[in-house]
Amino acid sequence: MFPLLTRTVLSLVGFVVVVVFGKSSPSCPSGQFLFRDRQCVLCHPTCSECTGHELFHCSACGVDEDGVERFLYLGHCVTHCPRSLYADRGISTCLPCLQNCELCTDASICAKCQDNYKLQSGRCQMTSCGKGQVQDPDTGECVDCETGCKTCSTENRAVCNSCNEGYFLFSSSSTCLSCLPGYFLNGEKCVKQCPQQTFGDTSGWRCQPCHSSCLSCRDPGPSDCELCQGGVAPVGGQCPGFTCSPDTTLMCEPEFAQCVIFPAVAALALHLRTALHVSKDGSCVERCPSGSFSNSVLGVCESCAPNCQLCADSSDNCVSCSKHGLTPFLHEGKCWSECPDGFFESEEGLCDPCEAPCHTCDGAGSQCLSCSDGYFLRVRHAD
Repeated sequence: MFPLLTRTVLSLVGFVVVVVFGKSSPSCPSGQFLFRDRQCVLCHPTCSECTGHELFHCSACGVDEDGVERFLYLGHCVTHCPRSLYADRGISTCLPCLQNCELCTDASICAKCQDNYKLQSGRCQMTSCGKGQVQDPDTGECVDCETGCKTCSTENRAVCNSCNEGYFLFSSSSTCLSCLPGYFLNGEKCVKQCPQQTFGDTSGWRCQPCHSSCLSCRDPGPSDCELCQGGVAPVGGQCPGFTCSPDTTLMCEPEFAQCVIFPAVAALALHLRTALHVSKDGSCVERCPSGSFSNSVLGVCESCAPNCQLCADSSDNCVSCSKHGLTPFLHEGKCWSECPDGFFESEEGLCDPCEAPCHTCDGAGSQCLSCSDGYFLRVRHAD
């Protein structure tokens, strides 16, 4: 039998082949595959072993020629595995996490569960369904109620028990209906214009109540009045503790608020000279109380945004949040119920940034819960 001879040549289609001469059936070395039973062709540079020269023909992975560790996934050698899979470095392959797990570092412990599941002892357990959903009694999956339903029957998701904002329950058919475009829901009626002491909320197309001091308003806050009780115009959007007649102006003169017959310009000049402000209760104060800010142009104290303890220059520029409210954490001038991804809740009530490359973290910037793309979460096990 003649010895097997080989010679390396460059093919016309742009990949390297090793031409094999001799009568024996050749076998190709690692990193090559047998082409047409006679030529050894180099695999794609990302593959360790392959069945063809394309990048999706990989059959085994490892460290590529650039020193990058790769893992086998659907015929590709990838640098990081998709969600619900983890990188097994022993066999350089992407393997599945536990059932219903979204992020994991090995096959036995989950770091983050898929939607509608909660993490318990490293495993994912079914939670109650989200808003507008009900659990299918046959499959156990969460399915959406009919459009407009806030809650619905487990036997028939088309049977509504309560409705979302902008819808009302039509009792005879147990369905949630909405008003025509341009109409607001007021009780169980659709109206073109909301009645006094209410305003048209276009976010849910429903008539919502004004603040108790307003006769008409544009929003629900105490600084959103358009007309006060008795037909009196508001001051800086607020109705004071007492009202002035149409031919007078509310002003600080100089230590307490009075209704004075002054032109508007003179009243404004007096506000600026005395540096006093009319508070919500109609009294004159040098500093606006907590939950309000100084409008130096109008000479009044205007309310901060809800749950904002201190604000500066405008109602939506918060510098401190109420620690007892529903949104106690300050982030970019707003009060949040929980900090967004990339930040964690500090003891001072601030949203502090996580350390790179954490995507989410807890307690300190370096305590990662999940990582940015291209990074893996390393779970430390107790000895």
